[in-house]
Amino acid sequence: MLIHPSFHAKIQYFLTVAETLNFGRAAERLGIAQPALSRSIRQLEQQFGFALFERSTRRVALTPAGEVLYRDGADAMKRLATACARAGQVANGLSGTIMVGYSTFAATGPMSDIIIEFRKLYPDAHVALRLLASSEQAAAFEEGTLDLGFIMSVVSAKPLTSIPVSRERLIVLVPASHPWANDKSITLETLASAPIVIGSASRWRGFRSLVNDMVAARGLKLNIAEEADDLPVLLQLVRSDLGCTILDASFISTLPPGIQPLEIVDARETLDISLAWRDDNLSPLAARFIEVAKAHTSG
Repeated sequence: MLIHPSFHAKIQYFLTVAETLNFGRAAERLGIAQPALSRSIRQLEQQFGFALFERSTRRVALTPAGEVLYRDGADAMKRLATACARAGQVANGLSGTIMVGYSTFAATGPMSDIIIEFRKLYPDAHVALRLLASSEQAAAFEEGTLDLGFIMSVVSAKPLTSIPVSRERLIVLVPASHPWANDKSITLETLASAPIVIGSASRWRGFRSLVNDMVAARGLKLNIAEEADDLPVLLQLVRSDLGCTILDASFISTLPPGIQPLEIVDARETLDISLAWRDDNLSPLAARFIEVAKAHTSG
């Protein structure tokens, strides 16, 4: 049932009179004429079908029903005011929740710093994170289940809008026991002679395309020995000496013991990450997140 806005005003009038127990002072506090206030209270009593005040020439007092309405109504009005304030914050992009996707390759980049800066500026906002491959993020955007995504730039095509947030060189990871472990660098031709463990084609589609294009441009082909869906398993395969792998340089500081990074001296390709979104599904809060990301990447 819809409640007419004037009803809320009458409740506020009632609460003010109940607090002061004086129609004159209540009217002055509300900024209205006393006859208008008295008329509104009578109309409210008629709507309820019972008296709220006991009036005499000497005093105004609450009836038992009026005392209940004053006690519960004051609390309800506070909750309503809080709800209205919270709704206003959401409408203005100051609070609420945004769903942010991120790929494995975005996890070690500037994403964390951007989120931390965003939370400092908007402490009432919440960032819900979902680990999704870049191709999975593209599907989630299509379904409308994602507000923003840290995604491989090569995947962030129309209808997505995006801004670049990081660019990393590609590196090779080898087990510490590998003959190349003491070298600082390696060529793609040498790499093509070794068994490779790499992310699965189904979940690492964008990265696999980047790597395949890189070696194919040199007339080479990788010797894929094993595949894995997630990074921890992939690194364990490397540590177990089942092959070398290719990642980007942002992972170097997070590598577990037993794995050695090598530069690829003749690789010019980079792994680029962008923050992507759909303009037709952009909330005010998500727009503020984008502004934080822009400021962070341009600084």
